[in-house]
Amino acid sequence: MNNFVTVIGSFIFFLFFDKKLSPYFSNLQFPKYRKLAMEQKNIWNSRNSSSLHATVVTLTCVYVLLFDEKVKKSPIWGVSKISESNIAIAVGYLLSDLYLLATTLARDNDTLGFVVHHLSAIYAYQFALRYGTLIYFANFRLLAEMSTPFVNIRWALSVCDVKTGTFYFYNGVMMTFCFFISRILSMPYYYYLVMNAVNSEDYQSISPLIHVSWISVCIVLDIMNIFWFKKMLVGILKHMKKSSEPPVECNGGHTVSIPPAANTVIIKED
Repeated sequence: MNNFVTVIGSFIFFLFFDKKLSPYFSNLQFPKYRKLAMEQKNIWNSRNSSSLHATVVTLTCVYVLLFDEKVKKSPIWGVSKISESNIAIAVGYLLSDLYLLATTLARDNDTLGFVVHHLSAIYAYQFALRYGTLIYFANFRLLAEMSTPFVNIRWALSVCDVKTGTFYFYNGVMMTFCFFISRILSMPYYYYLVMNAVNSEDYQSISPLIHVSWISVCIVLDIMNIFWFKKMLVGILKHMKKSSEPPVECNGGHTVSIPPAANTVIIKED
């Protein structure tokens, strides 16, 4: 019951943040926000919610995985209030983002991917919340949110036409680095832990449905992560290629610098 309340509370909070708090503070602090079209404002607010959620769950995950002895000692059945609450907050956020995708946000080629991602994650996390199992692994998966704030900052800089300069460059470096270590580099270690868990005595009490659901969802999400990382690398390479091209000399001897690639791929993560 407490987990259900946390899910509902998270759902309501992130919708309130998206509809009220983000527009209010963005109007105050970012003059360019006021000039955006309504469609872009909706995406801006959605990404602010995404960044807030990612920051909260990532920091909580780090604490749980490093210092929560109840969960660390028993990765299969170990559970604590903070580890459960972190998953419930994530589920509430994912539900709120699905609601926005259905009612407010413009649909594009990536929308289906986000829906599949969200529904897959919710399906897997509900087992952890209902049965108190695999909490350690559920929190481990949430570490993938580490790169999300940098992805969203990159999008904001792009729509504000701030695609040059040191901050844009280093934010891109951090985005790629965090995405790689949290979603790609961590894969071998994660599946090593999975194999150890599956072969343990405690795992024998896990139902076949939970077993199949857990493993299949992880595989689906990791395939999507590899696909997104490939798109990210393609966008970065295009940006580097355009940035390294020499200025174009026009008639009259004047030179015009070529701006960074306008089609640099910027994905949204959740």
